[in-house]
Amino acid sequence: MTIATPAGRAKTRHSPPSTPPQDWRGMPAALSRTLEMVFFAHMELADASDRILEEHGLGRPHHRVLYFAQLSPGITVGELTTLLRITNQALSRTMQQIVQQGLLEQRYCAEDRRVRRHYVTERGTALLEESKARQFAVIRKAHLACPQGDIEAFWRTLTLLSRPEDLVWISRHPGASTPPPAAPPEGDIP
Repeated sequence: MTIATPAGRAKTRHSPPSTPPQDWRGMPAALSRTLEMVFFAHMELADASDRILEEHGLGRPHHRVLYFAQLSPGITVGELTTLLRITNQALSRTMQQIVQQGLLEQRYCAEDRRVRRHYVTERGTALLEESKARQFAVIRKAHLACPQGDIEAFWRTLTLLSRPEDLVWISRHPGASTPPPAAPPEGDIP
């Protein structure tokens, strides 16, 4: 294709290569593909547990609260709102529903009666274990198809896509073998 330049000279534009260049990390197509792949992977994992949640009249917000309450027994509303990046109002109805269903227990803090701590009940644990089993089956299938180095590179990518304060949850999880790497300095992010 020939394009006229401001000086009036003709310039030839080359068609994009059929294979990506060696360093494709910052190219728009690669960024778009990463965004789409993360979206579809998230949807696949969410779908794996949605059917179980629907049987109990629950949705993804309920699942998130139960998941993090199980990871951190005694978690407060303030900690949940910070972690889930939602308002107290948005969390209130979700919490009320799972407490009423007997999936989550609220206990007042002995030191400060204004603070309620949250614990997943046996029923909540059973629901989470069934949900995780379905999600783990999806993940296991992918893991078995990849060399270990690819999995570690994938974890590193997801780590770098996450906020440092959220990575604390990953390092607290029993499956974490090493602490997450430090986030890159702000100047290194395009």
